[in-house]
Amino acid sequence: MINIGGPDDWSRWFAVEQVERGTWLVGEPGHVNCFLVEGTERAVLVDTGLGMADIAAAVSALTDRPVLAVNTHSHSDHRGGNWRFTEVAAHPLAAGTLTQPVDGDYLAGYLDVARAQLAAYERAREADDRFFHLFTDASRPRPLPEAADQWAVPAGPAPRPLADGERIGLGGRDLTVLHTPGHSPDSICLLDERAGLLFAGDTLITGDFWAHTPDTEIEVFAATLRELADQLAGQLSAIHPAHTLRYRAGPAFLTAAADAFEAIVAGTSAGRPGTDLLLRPALRHEFAEFTVLRPPAAR
Repeated sequence: MINIGGPDDWSRWFAVEQVERGTWLVGEPGHVNCFLVEGTERAVLVDTGLGMADIAAAVSALTDRPVLAVNTHSHSDHRGGNWRFTEVAAHPLAAGTLTQPVDGDYLAGYLDVARAQLAAYERAREADDRFFHLFTDASRPRPLPEAADQWAVPAGPAPRPLADGERIGLGGRDLTVLHTPGHSPDSICLLDERAGLLFAGDTLITGDFWAHTPDTEIEVFAATLRELADQLAGQLSAIHPAHTLRYRAGPAFLTAAADAFEAIVAGTSAGRPGTDLLLRPALRHEFAEFTVLRPPAAR
């Protein structure tokens, strides 16, 4: 098995920051935000990221509890480190994908985008250091590992199926599984009811919502977000999404997302032609805090 990172490569690649009591961001800035949630008996790692460096090593530096890796869905940027864990769990619909390796051509294409992103960041950093001072240690994209061209994501272990409403006990702390289809049929969120924390995966995104890919169902997505907003009204203190440099959002973000998706379904939001980060055509529905991407209009 190829391990593209050296023994300390994880510390150069991951941004680790305590974001709540017993909760850490284990982030790949500009790529994926994973979260370690610890109880007195065990811990859950919400998503395992790209698999470009050893996330298990990063996690073991934070907790000595047994770790269950939970995938919020089966997309490749959320399961890259699964093979480094013995215990994995996900929605039943994710199992077929998680037990297969990730296509090497896809990974090579992602590396091209990652290199372009890093170059853009270096330009932005100069302006930020002079004028804005917005980047923090947890939001500064890292250089790619030296052996990134050897990056491979092998098949992971068969995941334990998670049911909607199931509680994952961590010892003095529970995470409730919420099936939230829309972005993908196998999407879930994890809710820490006591602390009011929602670990949202790609169900909520503070930048571009990806609602233009083949496995997205926009009507289902809109219904999911409205149901979630109604169910969790008054219960949340923070939302932790899986992408962009903004890894924490306030409770009002959920209602704003539900309103936006309903406007798109109703036809009252007009998207403008544009692209996604891979430069593929997409209609961009722009709202105050985020954008929703939809497939380009048929000609």
